[in-house]
Amino acid sequence: MSNQEKSIFFLFINGPHHVYHLIGPALSFSSGEHDYKTVFVSGNPTNTDIIRENEKFNESADFILIDLPLPFRYRFIKSYRAKQYPPVYTRFNKIISKLKNASAIISTSHELPKYIEENNIRKPKLFYLYHGTGSRAYGFDHRLNDFDYILAPGPYHRDRLIDENVCDEKKIKMVGQPKFESIENKYTSKKNIFNNDNPIFYYNPHWEMSLSSYLLWRKVLIDFFKENKKYNLIFAPHPLVKHLANKKGYSVEKNSKISGNIIIDLDSRSLIDGTYNAISDVYIGDVSSMVAEWINYSPRTCIFINAQKIDWEGNKNYDMWRYGTVIDNPNQLEKQLKKSLSNNPFYKEQIEHQQNFIYQSDRSASKLCSDYIFEKLEFGQK
Repeated sequence: MSNQEKSIFFLFINGPHHVYHLIGPALSFSSGEHDYKTVFVSGNPTNTDIIRENEKFNESADFILIDLPLPFRYRFIKSYRAKQYPPVYTRFNKIISKLKNASAIISTSHELPKYIEENNIRKPKLFYLYHGTGSRAYGFDHRLNDFDYILAPGPYHRDRLIDENVCDEKKIKMVGQPKFESIENKYTSKKNIFNNDNPIFYYNPHWEMSLSSYLLWRKVLIDFFKENKKYNLIFAPHPLVKHLANKKGYSVEKNSKISGNIIIDLDSRSLIDGTYNAISDVYIGDVSSMVAEWINYSPRTCIFINAQKIDWEGNKNYDMWRYGTVIDNPNQLEKQLKKSLSNNPFYKEQIEHQQNFIYQSDRSASKLCSDYIFEKLEFGQK
């Protein structure tokens, strides 16, 4: 085999919030003793910066970085420059010829097999790595069966993939949550965020407005914390909230710090690198899978906003709401915020969740991923 034929591509062509899930396994594989050429493909400058920052934690990493330039309109047209990153298809089209002879492609995007099929790419084995640990139907899309192998966080995802006939058990490897390693590397103290020791509430609404509490509750939350300065608020929606605002026709706040106790963050690195998870005391959210990351990193109190007042109990897509208090009326907010600081009544359930959602091993999640990729390339059969 030639070097070109034995190349492994890790695709960092989605939004920056994907990068922290994939960077650990990619660096681990690139540090291994094998004859595969490791190639990282970055789709935007933010992704490149994150890759370079994390490379410092793995001095033995040996990889080629393809840093794709932004399309002209994203560099020079104001309405495009405000977006975080270009569409994935514009990135994929730049690397088609390079992928045709790859041994494997590792991605965090459900869309990869579609692009592979459309471009008649036949040779590489396709690996999917989860970019979260949520329980909504999205994570069990039947398109995942178009991957050769699936790197799942733990028993819950493995069992549900099998039970819902998404794919055969032989395709699945449980690996844990590689992003937690990035969080530990990045850890920031509370003092670096607020100049006080007050409890921190972390509000993280979903990006899909039909499911999110963002539009209906944002003013309620900001107004409450403006009036109650003994509490800190990190107002940090999913980065797609800002990214999609113009397209979807809704307004967003500006990044700011208000009254010394409120941080509004729509697009900084801290929004995606785990900083806010590590330093906060109470999570406030709706259907974002970030709550799973919150519980799995360290079980703590959760408050869920049922903004659409749906009948959620017994619905698998809202399994996470069983691990905290659900409210649907702003009149309930103050009482629940105060109660949330005294104890975590769902601690036992959260520990059980942690054991079910995150596979535990004496090897790191990143090492489990890289070892499995090598194993399947060397010995596995499609």
